[in-house]
Amino acid sequence: MNTFFSILDLLIGAGIFLVGIIMFGDSVKKNATQKTRKMFDKIGNNRIAGFGLGMGATLVIQSSSATTVMVVGLVSAGMMSLFQGMAVMLGAHVGTLGTQFLVALGNFPISALFMVMAFIGVLIKLSTKDIKMQNIGEFLIGFGVLFVGLRLMGGVFRGNEEIRDFFMHLFRTISFPLALILLGMVFTMIIQSSSASIAIFYTMFVEGLIGLEGAVFLACGAHIGTSITAILASLAANRDGKRVAVMNTLFSAAGVAVFTCFVWPLRETLFANYAKMVPHIWQLPVFLLLYHFFLGLIKIWFITPMLKFVRFIIKESGEEKPFGPTYLQDQLVDANVEIATDMAKKEILITADLVKEMFEKVDMAFKNKDMKLINEISKADLKIGILHRAIIPFLAKISNKEQGDEESKRTLNYLYIQNELESIGDVIDEGLMLLVKKMVDNSLSFSEQGSNELAELHKKVMDNLNRVVEAFASEDALIAKEMKRIYSDIGERKYQLLHVDRLHQGIKVSIDSSSIHLDVITNYARINTHLTIIAERILCLTGQEVT
Repeated sequence: MNTFFSILDLLIGAGIFLVGIIMFGDSVKKNATQKTRKMFDKIGNNRIAGFGLGMGATLVIQSSSATTVMVVGLVSAGMMSLFQGMAVMLGAHVGTLGTQFLVALGNFPISALFMVMAFIGVLIKLSTKDIKMQNIGEFLIGFGVLFVGLRLMGGVFRGNEEIRDFFMHLFRTISFPLALILLGMVFTMIIQSSSASIAIFYTMFVEGLIGLEGAVFLACGAHIGTSITAILASLAANRDGKRVAVMNTLFSAAGVAVFTCFVWPLRETLFANYAKMVPHIWQLPVFLLLYHFFLGLIKIWFITPMLKFVRFIIKESGEEKPFGPTYLQDQLVDANVEIATDMAKKEILITADLVKEMFEKVDMAFKNKDMKLINEISKADLKIGILHRAIIPFLAKISNKEQGDEESKRTLNYLYIQNELESIGDVIDEGLMLLVKKMVDNSLSFSEQGSNELAELHKKVMDNLNRVVEAFASEDALIAKEMKRIYSDIGERKYQLLHVDRLHQGIKVSIDSSSIHLDVITNYARINTHLTIIAERILCLTGQEVT
C-alpha cells in the first residue's frame, strides 16, 4: 500500500511539475511577446542569426514546443522560409535547456524559498485586477509550483526503497543506448513535454537510480519525442509547414544517431572524465547544453541538403491552389497571440487591396458599360468573402485568449475594420455593379458633364480609400485624423444639386439615367462613410481620442 501511494505521489509530482512549466511558460510569454515578435522580425537568411534568434526566443518563452509551433505557422504562412525556420528550430533546442538549469536549482536549500513564491503569486492574483500584476502573480505561481512538483518526485525516489530498487534494477537491465533512447522518446511522446520528462530523468540521476550515460540517452530520446509536437502542429499547415516539421524530426533523429555512434564506444572514458570536471547536480544540464549547442552549430551547415531531401519526399502538388487565406494559422493563436494578430492584419491588408482593386475599376465600368470589368469586380468580391469568413473566426479565436487591454483593443478594432472593408466590397458588387448592369440592360448613359462629375467624386473616394489603407498599414494616427477631419465630407450634396440642375434644364440623357446617377452618388457616399468609420477605428487603435 505504501508503494501504491508513493507511485501516486510520483504521478502527482510529475503532473504538478508539468502544470508549473505550462504556467511559468505562459506567464513569461505574456510579458515578453513584444520581445519575441521583434526577434522573429529580425530573421534573415543568415543561419547563425536564425540559430541565435531561435535560442534567444526560446530562452524568453521557455518552451521549444511553442517556438517550433510558431515556426511551423510562420513557414506555412510564408512569413519565414524553410531555411530560416529550420535554423530557428535548431536554436530552440538549446534555448529550452534553461528550464533544466532551473530544475537543478531544486537541489539547493533555497528551493524551499522558490516554493513560497507560489503562495506570494496567489496573493497577488487575489489582491489585484491589474493585468501586469496578474501576469507577475502567474509567473510566481508557475515558478513555485514547478519546484513543488520536483520536491514531490524527489521525495518519492528518496523515501521508497521498493521504487528505488525497481528503477535501479530496470536501468541495470536496460543499458543499451537504443533501448534507452526509445524509452525516453515514447515517454516524452506520452506526456508531450521534453522539459518534464528530462526533469524526471534528472531527478532519478541525482538520486542515484541511473548513471549519467543512462540519463543522457534517455534525454536524447526525449529530444526526438518532443519533435512530435511540431509534427502535430503541421497537420493543419500547408506543404512547407509539414516540411519544416519533418526536417526538425529528421535532424533530431540524425543528431542522436551520430552522437550515439560516436559516444557509445568511448562512454567509460568520456563520462568518467566529464564527471570529474563538473559537479554532480550540474552534470546532466551542462552535458545537454553542450550537446545541443555544438551539434546544432554543425547541423545548421546541413540545412540545404536536408531541405533538398525533404522536398524530394514531400513533393510539390501539380494542382492549382484554390484562393484562400495566406497567413492565418490556428497553431499561432496558441503559440503567440501577438504574432497571430499580426498575421490577421496582413490578411486584412489583402482584403483592403482587393477592395482598392474593385473600386478602381468602378468608374471605367460605368463609362464603358464593360461586362468584363463587372465580372472581375464580382470575382474580387468573392475573394473578399472567402477571406472574411476566415479572418472573423480567427480574430474571434484570438479574442478568446487571455490578453492585455492593448491587445484586446487591437483585436477588436481589427475585427471592425475587416467588417467595414467587407461592407465596402458589398456596396461595390451588390450596389454599384447592379447599377452598371441596369444601364447595360436599358441602354442608358450619363451626360458628359454628369460622367465627369461622377469621375471626380470617384477620385475623391479612391483617394480616401488609399489614405485609409495607408493609415491602417502603418497604424498612422495623423493620416487617419486628416481623413476624418478634412476628407470625410466628399460633398455629395453638391453633386446631387448639379444633377438636379441638369434635370431642370430638360437634358434627356440625364433624365433617363437620373435614378441611377443619384444612386451612384449615394453609394459613393456610403463607401466614404465606411472609410470614415475605419479611420475612427485606426484612431482608437492608436490610442487617439475619436471626436
